[in-house]
Amino acid sequence: MRRYEVLIAGAGPAGLAAGIYLLRQRPELRGRVAAIDKARHPRFKVCAGGLIPKAIAVLDELQVSLEISSAPVESGEAVTEAGVISIPARSKPLCTVIRRDEFDATLACSARRDGLELIENTRIVGITQSDNCVSVVTDAGTFESSILIGADGSGSRVRREVFGRSSESIGRALMLDVPIINGMLRGNDQARYQFDFRCVAAGIPGYSWSFPCVIDGMPHRNVGIYEWKASPSNGNGDRKPRLFDELRRAFPDLEIDSAADGSFGYKSFPIRWYDPRDRYACKRVILAGDAAGVDPLMGEGISFALEHGRRAAASALRFLDGDKDALRSYDRALHSGYNARKLGRLAFAARRFYGPHHRFYFKMASLSRHAQQLGLDWYNGANRVDETSAWRIAARCVASILLRRDLAP
Repeated sequence: MRRYEVLIAGAGPAGLAAGIYLLRQRPELRGRVAAIDKARHPRFKVCAGGLIPKAIAVLDELQVSLEISSAPVESGEAVTEAGVISIPARSKPLCTVIRRDEFDATLACSARRDGLELIENTRIVGITQSDNCVSVVTDAGTFESSILIGADGSGSRVRREVFGRSSESIGRALMLDVPIINGMLRGNDQARYQFDFRCVAAGIPGYSWSFPCVIDGMPHRNVGIYEWKASPSNGNGDRKPRLFDELRRAFPDLEIDSAADGSFGYKSFPIRWYDPRDRYACKRVILAGDAAGVDPLMGEGISFALEHGRRAAASALRFLDGDKDALRSYDRALHSGYNARKLGRLAFAARRFYGPHHRFYFKMASLSRHAQQLGLDWYNGANRVDETSAWRIAARCVASILLRRDLAP
């Protein structure tokens, strides 16, 4: 039996950020904070790997340097039923695309330097709570801790063991990497991302994406399709052919026909999105990152994972200092804090853009370039504009339309 003050299930962005924040604030906890992961870094992670400016700002705060393969996105476009929305270049990248195995390994190295113990290649098989501790049973033995932070992804074992099963807020995605050959892309297309929402009209509530990325020094496109709510299969238990059909329609310039027969090694995976009806704290256990839920509209999770890590660490320290309400306060914050408000608005948008009246909402979104740019700044968290009130955001949006000029966040 090994005893810690804080145990973290999952060594991804949320869990590692929590460990870094904990140990930066309280260096004397070195050796008393540990993260358990079923794999060993660097390990493959199915994820498009987009870091929006909000995530970059948190990494700067953590002093984590991105000295890894990356592809900056300078411009983009979104294809909708109402037409094409162009996203022009800005002074800073709209997004930076990384490979999750390299990114997570970099975070893990930083966390180790700060004193986080990584217990890798270890699976959690059971969790029990008493008045004094949490017991985590693994295939490598049992661990006890004052607090357990469940940051073990959309298929979280911690969530299932402590909070029960829930499949109402589960979407899914299918992803593959396509090598870029000469002549496949034109001009600066390699430095732009593309979204295609026309699959909504075909009965798939979501979008297709194409991101630039670098694999072993060679340019690729990370291509995939996100389905907000997983629909029933086509009768034979497999819906993937329909998803591939939409991918081919969205990006005809990319040679992805062979993906259907497994040549490119496509991956499919669940995505748990934020649902305000969920609970995020139970006695001495709290949830963070994908285990708590990601952006319902686009499926983005890294920025929220890093923010959850910060908040989970602060709540854990308050709990260790004797504040018995600290973990319940964490739950309230995930229901009413600025992150919760942002996720709630994205859920509202998902219900509109992926609902029965999607054509109307895509048409409305295409009317004002100025409102589009302000919306992008809000989504990306540029200058923390996403933390401002809804009334101020609405006022800026109206002003940008009336004055026909961009308004800085």
